[in-house]
Amino acid sequence: MTGSKSNNFDQTFLQLDGLLVISGAGELFNHVDQGLPMWTGEGDRSLHIPVLFQRAFSQAPNVTVGLSGIDAAHDQNLRFAMNATEITTDGFVIEIKTWGDTHIARASAAWQAIGLAE
Repeated sequence: MTGSKSNNFDQTFLQLDGLLVISGAGELFNHVDQGLPMWTGEGDRSLHIPVLFQRAFSQAPNVTVGLSGIDAAHDQNLRFAMNATEITTDGFVIEIKTWGDTHIARASAAWQAIGLAE
C-alpha cells in the first residue's frame, strides 16, 4: 500500500491478483474565507472537483464517494447532493450541489475506486 497526494486528496492503493483499490480523502472546498458561492450564494449551486487516480485502471472502475466532513450555517436547512461523475480509467469528478438558502462553508469527502489493474 502506498500513499500520495493528488488534487487535494491523500490517496492509498492496494493491488491484489489483478484487482486495484484506490482510496482517497480530503477537503472538497473552503468557501467561507473568500465569500465564495457555496457560502454566500442562493439558489442552485454546484462544484465539480476533478480527481486523478494515483494509478490507472484497465477499464473504468466502480467509484463510491461519501461526505466525511461539513461546516454549514445553522440557521438554514442543510441541502446537498454529492455524486461521482465522468468516471474514466484515469480519474473522475466529484459533483456537489446545493440549493435554496443553504450555506456550506467547507466540505470534505472520502472515496474509493475498485476495478481491474492496468
